[in-house]
Amino acid sequence: MKLAGKKALIVGASSGAGLATARLFAAEGAELALIARSKEKLAKAAAELQGKTHVITADVGDTESCATIVPEAIASLGGLDAVVYAAGLCEPCLVKDLTVEHFRQHLDVNLTGNFIVARAAALHMNEGKGGSIVNFASELAHIGMGYYVHYCAAKAGVVGLTMALAAEMAPKVRVNAVSPGPIDTPMLEAEIKWFGGTQEVIDGAIGRVPLKRFAKPEEVAKAVLFLIADAPYATGSALRLDGGTTII
Repeated sequence: MKLAGKKALIVGASSGAGLATARLFAAEGAELALIARSKEKLAKAAAELQGKTHVITADVGDTESCATIVPEAIASLGGLDAVVYAAGLCEPCLVKDLTVEHFRQHLDVNLTGNFIVARAAALHMNEGKGGSIVNFASELAHIGMGYYVHYCAAKAGVVGLTMALAAEMAPKVRVNAVSPGPIDTPMLEAEIKWFGGTQEVIDGAIGRVPLKRFAKPEEVAKAVLFLIADAPYATGSALRLDGGTTII
């Protein structure tokens, strides 16, 4: 097993790609600390995984709550080898309706929370035997799209955060990102519903992807595992898993 004996923190582990990553990491032998806001969803995930799993509730959109994540995870796990920040917020909004509050909310969850967790983890790892961090960016970190000004800004920031943190924390700590395109998750379902939820909306979303389908959460999880366990020479990278959306 690729992660036997490793201690991993997964933020945003209650659903979507975060939950898929937790499942894969557990299958690969990792001891896990799962983070999300919903204690009920985390308890359900922990019961499913049936391994060495610790549940920690926190709100990454709240600075004080977010700051407790890494210390609690280290205390529960007895160390920290890997961190995955998969928490995210994406609510479409026309720029004419986009308030500063709504903009900041997306920055708080997608970028500031990522910074707080990654910084604390990297500093801890750098003082010890090192480790690996994977942040979740997005295809929209690399391209612009209407209705997503706030999300594009936040996810572009994640790529910048990843690159700069990787440069400063080398050689002991590797920091990489994945940049998924549309993933078949509850968050995507909510976006499709926001645009009307019709088959035409779904077909349009699929139609913009050269591979003509949505990604599966499990596919993204495999890429995360690759960066954590199978890519020891990778740091500062943003692996695009977008079905080709950023090449057209």
